[in-house]
Amino acid sequence: FVGSDVYLPTLVGEKVGHIAVGVDTSGSIGNQELNVFLSEVKSIVDDVHPDKVDLIYWDSAVAAHEEYDSATLPNRVSSTKPKGGGGTDPTSMMKYLKEKNIKPECVIMLTDGYGGNDWGGDWPAPVLWTIVGGNDMVAPNGKTLHIKE
Repeated sequence: FVGSDVYLPTLVGEKVGHIAVGVDTSGSIGNQELNVFLSEVKSIVDDVHPDKVDLIYWDSAVAAHEEYDSATLPNRVSSTKPKGGGGTDPTSMMKYLKEKNIKPECVIMLTDGYGGNDWGGDWPAPVLWTIVGGNDMVAPNGKTLHIKE
């Protein structure tokens, strides 16, 4: 409104469509790290209200895959069943997404950052690496965020 005293804020969407969250469950991940990861998953879901979440537990391979939609998301943390405990290969997540033809809007990887030199390079979507545990590693692709415990 020209000349109006009414302020109309620009509305910004606070919702996304489909996201994939990869949770590192390798042998270097203990209960404390896993609890931090699941807390982050809850915060992500509560803050951005995705239409769909593929929650994927990985170590040297994908150990479990849980799918949630907007109707089942409220029970996600209480019903999730983490699996894994082997070596660490982040490319297993990347390969799994491709094999299963999963095409999220973004991929969020939760890890301690210990896992060799191959972080994958041909992800099907932009990747955010969230690293806990004090490791100052910076992923060679995507964006890296360090989570303080």
